[in-house]
Amino acid sequence: METHASLQVSLGTTVQAPTLIDNEGEVTVACAPRMVQRLVGGEGEADWPDRAVRDLGYVLVRERAASLHVSLRPSLVTEAALAALFYHVAEAMPERVLLSYLLDDWRHEVVRGAHQAMTRLEDLVSSAALWQPSARYQEQTQALTFRKHAALERWVPLLAVWRLAGGRTPGRLTDLFATLGLIDRTVVLRVPNGSDRLIFEHRGTGLSFYRPCWSLMLFGRDLEDQPDRDYAVMTARAYRAALGARQPRFDAVDAVINSPGRDVRRYRYDRLILPWDAADGARFVSGISVLRTSYPLNSA
Repeated sequence: METHASLQVSLGTTVQAPTLIDNEGEVTVACAPRMVQRLVGGEGEADWPDRAVRDLGYVLVRERAASLHVSLRPSLVTEAALAALFYHVAEAMPERVLLSYLLDDWRHEVVRGAHQAMTRLEDLVSSAALWQPSARYQEQTQALTFRKHAALERWVPLLAVWRLAGGRTPGRLTDLFATLGLIDRTVVLRVPNGSDRLIFEHRGTGLSFYRPCWSLMLFGRDLEDQPDRDYAVMTARAYRAALGARQPRFDAVDAVINSPGRDVRRYRYDRLILPWDAADGARFVSGISVLRTSYPLNSA
């Protein structure tokens, strides 16, 4: 099995005295005598910080200038440890964070900024440990800050079209999303004149939490007319809010979706909603999302 201890990356040389966060959320310098005594009984094994991560679920944090290197085994990390880690990341406000995490093997990725790092860490830990969410549906509206959100960077061309057109449709919306390579995870809804109904015009095949046959029957249906109506009603509120504000809306969504004949699953995704006006006075609203993580729940 690969170890992360010798990983060489462009973040720079790691510090000699990394920090360990234990299961109770206690933060300790990794080479502190009491930490060494607790973990290896005074026998100074060279890989004991790695073993603390691998076998005990501790979080190892190395800091260098404006960067952090966080190592963890997501399935063993406790809520207390994750909360302490979030505090540490927020206090450091790093420009970049290297995440090394043990699933079936060690994996590594670099994210930018504290917010993106904390979001990714929560995705990893909640998915690996199968954490139950605190509510069936939660959304957090966020600023359109491109450098802080990888998802937004994928949608820069789409937002540029929306802004240059002043929110007017440049022809058929499905053609636009297809041209930009975004059609698979896009929803397009039509708003009839004098109504606040949201009627399906398109739903991408990449939105797979319902059975495929349902997507074949949705054209002309209301957004709320979904197998999981509770989820649909809560989603519709966000679309109507974007229509009312006539501005883009970017949300981080955490939802439990109950699809008949399938597992009840938790979905964590980023979503961009755009209101559109057609030349003939018709109104539309689109939603595009990127799935960050999904896993089945024992109960919901």
